[in-house]
Amino acid sequence: MHRETQQMSETFLYDLFLSHSSKDKAVVRPLAERLRTDGLKVWFNEWELKPGDSIPAKIEEGLELSCVLVLCMSANAFGSDWAQLESGTFRFRDPLNKERRFIPLRLDEAPIKGSLAQFLYIKWLPEECDQEYAKLLEACGSSVKPSVVKYVAFEQIRVKALRVSRWHTDSILLV
Repeated sequence: MHRETQQMSETFLYDLFLSHSSKDKAVVRPLAERLRTDGLKVWFNEWELKPGDSIPAKIEEGLELSCVLVLCMSANAFGSDWAQLESGTFRFRDPLNKERRFIPLRLDEAPIKGSLAQFLYIKWLPEECDQEYAKLLEACGSSVKPSVVKYVAFEQIRVKALRVSRWHTDSILLV
């Protein structure tokens, strides 16, 4: 394991905390799974919250135990308790706190509100998220290499399926 990643893991229980609106689960869940597959310890509420837990207390604990805060910004997030959300990011945005990182992840084209507009963000739109994933890993300070989505294998499967489909169609036409 790379030294920086190893140090991050020794200091904090989680490599990153995924802060998001519950309305953005369809976008955030695959990201959380991919990050975990790539070896990062991710605080994701579906994995960490159990029945009977105090949600605010567990979120606060998760933030305290995380090195990186990935704030998933969207119209849904901006429409929720925004002031509380923004104030919760302060410990990660403090330039004097070198141990922690703050990474805004923009899920849609909603205008960025408040003091967050000053931060460079990663654009996580459907057509760009595969290219942006390496940036996210780098911004997290991880030495983990991004999982390679097997586009070549997928393309080979698609081509074989087309051949079978054509063969099937040709067979039907030949009969």
